[in-house]
Amino acid sequence: MIPSNINELNQLLQESYPSLSKKMKLIAFYIVDQPQNLAINTLAVIADDIGVYPSTLVRFAKHFGFSGFAQLQSLFKVRIAQSTINYQQRITDVKKITGSESDTDSSNIFYDVTRRNVEATQLLAENIDIDLMEESVLALCGATEVIICGTNRAQPVANYFYYMLNNLGMRCRIVNDPSEVDNLSNWLDKQTVFIAITYNPYNENTTQAVKIAKQSNSKVILLTDTELNPIAHLADYLFSIHEAEIHTFRSLGATMCLVQAICISIGYHQQGN
Repeated sequence: MIPSNINELNQLLQESYPSLSKKMKLIAFYIVDQPQNLAINTLAVIADDIGVYPSTLVRFAKHFGFSGFAQLQSLFKVRIAQSTINYQQRITDVKKITGSESDTDSSNIFYDVTRRNVEATQLLAENIDIDLMEESVLALCGATEVIICGTNRAQPVANYFYYMLNNLGMRCRIVNDPSEVDNLSNWLDKQTVFIAITYNPYNENTTQAVKIAKQSNSKVILLTDTELNPIAHLADYLFSIHEAEIHTFRSLGATMCLVQAICISIGYHQQGN
């Protein structure tokens, strides 16, 4: 089945990555790391950036079910277009595609949203590394301070993480402003846990903050959409969450479930359980 959006493509790349050839891995990494360039550049320019032949890019696309590179690239052109138009225009575009008012009435939208979020949460439940989650909980319990970073679409998750930890009596703060990131090293040490939430296209401030946290010997918990995230290797605790995409809107349901589970676990540990 051909991926119909970038989320599905990233999931497929993550699953296939270990078995890919060296050149195929370079292309997969570029797709995750440089979605903007993939959307706007020509086949020849992209091939030159990666260091492969244009024909290798075409073979890569066909390997994942696309008719050619142009079809793969179209996913990224759509994402760029969606990011530059307002929500009302996106809704209008979806209605044009569906061609039916019945597909976009409230009851059908509600069913679609709940069904796809249940599927995403079930996928998380089936693939979560419980031992890793427990290790991250223990790290958070032992931290003198927790610093959280998440901007744009990740900001609601960061806010909810902060809200939960703060109500558990933990010392924590959110760092999102570029000026705060510049001063981040003043607050970090080996007893600090740094939590980053970031989704493709990855925010540069969050990427830089993770690098600073690692240089400061802080433990890093990373919540993201794929293990191919360019900063995934810097994480001590990496959680890759495949979220649902409904009518071009990406959900946060599964990620919120994970955050809630981590924080409730912390609460029980605080009581000696």
